[in-house]
Amino acid sequence: MSKIARACSALVATSALVLGCGGRPYVPQTPPGFVEFKEKYDGDEYRAATADGVVLGIRAFKNEPKGELGFWVQAIKNRLRDVGGYALLETRPVADRANLKGTELRFGHDGGSEPHLYIVAIFASEERVYLLEAGGTKAQVDRQASQIDWWMKTFLHQ
Repeated sequence: MSKIARACSALVATSALVLGCGGRPYVPQTPPGFVEFKEKYDGDEYRAATADGVVLGIRAFKNEPKGELGFWVQAIKNRLRDVGGYALLETRPVADRANLKGTELRFGHDGGSEPHLYIVAIFASEERVYLLEAGGTKAQVDRQASQIDWWMKTFLHQ
């Protein structure tokens, strides 16, 4: 299982108590150079990738049990550091197009032959928690940095 797949699994496990939503309660944009994989995922989950293996993903869950943004950020930090072996590299505030405030976390992982980067932006409204994920080898993520940044800035929750 790839580092990105393990990170995605860790996030699913983090949200194990959270009920999923039906349909997409957000508007995804697929950046140039990425292809969306519609048939492989549930209707409320978004996945896209480059030919070189940089993966993007969006999930939305009901905000149950109710938690503020800080709760969800800390839960994800704990899970990725303690269970996934990821090192937190950077934390910064972000906002979606409708100005929903969020937090972006950047993690590194040096297992295997190449270092990997994993980026997750967390947004929490009263109704839902949104997770935007991007990851791959450090070299590939660095090459796609402007596309990943554009993708996260064009995210719109509903």
